[in-house]
This record gives sequence, C-alpha cells and structure tokens, in this order.
Amino acid sequence: MISKLFKYLQSKKYPLAGNDGFTLAEVMMALGIMLLVLTAIISLFTSLSRSYTTQNVAAGVQQVTRAGIDIMTRNIRMAGLNPLNLNRIGIIQAESDKIRFQFDTNGTGTIDTAPGSGEDISYLLNAENKLMQHRGENGKNEPLVENVTDLTFRYLDAQDLETNELDAIRTVEVSLTVAEPAGRDGILSRTYATRVICRNLNL
Repeated sequence: MISKLFKYLQSKKYPLAGNDGFTLAEVMMALGIMLLVLTAIISLFTSLSRSYTTQNVAAGVQQVTRAGIDIMTRNIRMAGLNPLNLNRIGIIQAESDKIRFQFDTNGTGTIDTAPGSGEDISYLLNAENKLMQHRGENGKNEPLVENVTDLTFRYLDAQDLETNELDAIRTVEVSLTVAEPAGRDGILSRTYATRVICRNLNL
C-alpha cells in the first residue's frame, strides 16, 4: 500500500524530500537581504534615539537658562525699592560678572543684611561654573544654575549709555549662557539675554 502511495505521489509530481530545496546561494542571498534590513532598522533607531536625546537636552538647557534669567530679572527689577526714602539703597556693586543690590521690601527704612535676607542679594558666577545667589551680607552662596559658561552684566544710564557709576544706573542688561553635553552631538549651548529697567532707582 505504501508503494502504491509513493507511485501516486510521483505521478502527481509532488516534490519529495530534497528535490526542490533552497540552494546555498539562495540562502546566502536571503541572509544578506535580512542583514541589510536589520542594519537599516538599527541605523534608524540610533538616529531617532540620538535626536530624542538632543531634543531633551536642548529643552532642559532652555528651561534652566530661562528660569535663571527670570529669577535674576524679578529681583533686579526691585533694586532700590525704598518706600520711606530714609537712606540710599539700590545697586551697591556693579561688575561685569557680579551684581549686588538692596531693596526695602518690608518698609522699615533699613536693609536687613542678615544671612538669608531677601533685601540684600548678589548674583555671581563661581569657579565651578555655577550661577550663585548670595542673600545677606554674610550669607552663603546658593547655586541656582549649573554648567554656566558665561554670565555678563552691563549697566546703562538714563540715556542708554554704558556706565560704571552706581548712582547713574537705570537699566541692567543680563546675559546667561548654559552648556550641557548632548551625547554624540557634543555640547549644546543656549544663551538668554534681557534688559531690566530698574524703575525704583534714584526716584
């Protein structure tokens, strides 16, 4: 019976084992095509991952830089606030990489210079590339932003001319640059600059 089945299959030309299999060349070609497809997929994944990392770093740098500028701007704008007009206060130190100013927020007519005071504030860039906030005359430096490559202050008078005279300062220009590593794209840098009109100075 088995021999009859075998003859029947042969008569119908059904392939039996080994008659019409893949050749070695066909197998190698198929493996080559699969390798090319796999390489393309890996390349695409790597490119997308790299782009995602870069965009994440860019967004982080942008957010941190803007936050640092916003904090400085908000406080510098208050420089010279003096409701009782009892003593001269305002910007008391104006350097290209450091600013110190005072304002009388509680309306007592005196400046609280105790450590941690909110009425005597300095901003500066330390040796570790950190934007520091110094509150009070003998307070500690508190880090606000890391990886700062540049912090620059420019001081302008009422005619928008650069000045070094404390009593003549009406506007402060602040520029902050932050740079962070972004993988294979190297270092990603963002700079924000703004003008702060100190409306309370010398009123």
